[in-house]
Amino acid sequence: MKKYKPDDKFKRYFEKHISVIDRIHEYGYKAYFIGGCVRDAVMDRTPADFDIASDAEPDEIKKMFANVKETGIAFGTVTVKTDNSSYEITTFRKESGYSDNRKPDIVTFSKSLYDDVKRRDFTINTLAYDKNHIFDYFNSYDDIKSKVIKTVGSPERRFTEDALRILRAVRFACTLDFNIDSKTLDNIIKYSYLLKSISKERIYSELSKIISKSRSLKILFDTGIAYQIFIYPQYINQGFLKEGSFECRLTHLFYHYPDLHMIIEELKNLKTDNKTADTLLEVLKYIDNDTDESSIRKLLTLISKSSISIILEFKEQSRVVLDKVISEGYITKANELAISGHDIMAMGYSRNSIKEIKNFLLNKVIYDISLNTKEKLEDIIKHTYNIPIVKQ
Repeated sequence: MKKYKPDDKFKRYFEKHISVIDRIHEYGYKAYFIGGCVRDAVMDRTPADFDIASDAEPDEIKKMFANVKETGIAFGTVTVKTDNSSYEITTFRKESGYSDNRKPDIVTFSKSLYDDVKRRDFTINTLAYDKNHIFDYFNSYDDIKSKVIKTVGSPERRFTEDALRILRAVRFACTLDFNIDSKTLDNIIKYSYLLKSISKERIYSELSKIISKSRSLKILFDTGIAYQIFIYPQYINQGFLKEGSFECRLTHLFYHYPDLHMIIEELKNLKTDNKTADTLLEVLKYIDNDTDESSIRKLLTLISKSSISIILEFKEQSRVVLDKVISEGYITKANELAISGHDIMAMGYSRNSIKEIKNFLLNKVIYDISLNTKEKLEDIIKHTYNIPIVKQ
């Protein structure tokens, strides 16, 4: 085991959070910041979360803090909330038996930090920091500096224990811009079929993070993972994803599918949330429409502003025209016209003619918002429908 003295730059990331560690120490227990937060600090990245590992069991943690919730009690995890943040605190543990290729059948609490880190997925996630030193059992520091993803111990064992680690390896490679160790990569390819046993929700959660980087698709296809998680991988662009928003990347992912029904099937298979699925289908339905000013005005009657923004982003076009249309004002429905059905009937037209007339007017105003005054609309009606339809 190696032990490093952290520099001041590293320590600054933990300044606001060290009091939680101190509190556990006051009760006579060990406590370490663990995993991703230590990795990120070593990389000079601001950690998103500050997870803690301790030899104190959940019941003991509850005595130390006022606001504690049981968030994974079967695995020894509680969440402590303070004024500054919230922290997942997990008891050191050993694990054995993974009959479902996902979760351990047996969890045993331990008093050893080594027991806890040796069960983890990748070396880059095993560093521990206790306020004074960084503890490194698996040359993790060197792997982080070398930008390599490597399993803790046997990759075969790690991936058959928990198949989701296969996607996590790809996710870390993509989001951290690391390479995957050759032995680890060989076993990702060998055991990618185990992803069939993982819930679609978990797969989609990882996939959503994976596609944040342009080279993600290449890795998914090179490893064979794409053939395990997509129904129609043959229609997915195997090159590099476009840079841009998550929605733009999803659009690029499914752009070459020949049929919207196939995309719907794919999204259902991935358990995509309804909002994202609805937006994506809306975008893909109109993605090949023109995007000049008059076309955008028409599109605004069919889809949302946000969907049009995604289309423009996908086409690498400026939002200037869309912003101009929005600033000038626009309407999308007949009931937004400056003339009502009663006004039309007062001009001598029948109730049955109102819908036809208002739809005609809407089509005019969509392309020229300046026409949306009562006087101008009445004038258009008079010149279009020369003989008023008898009132009914």
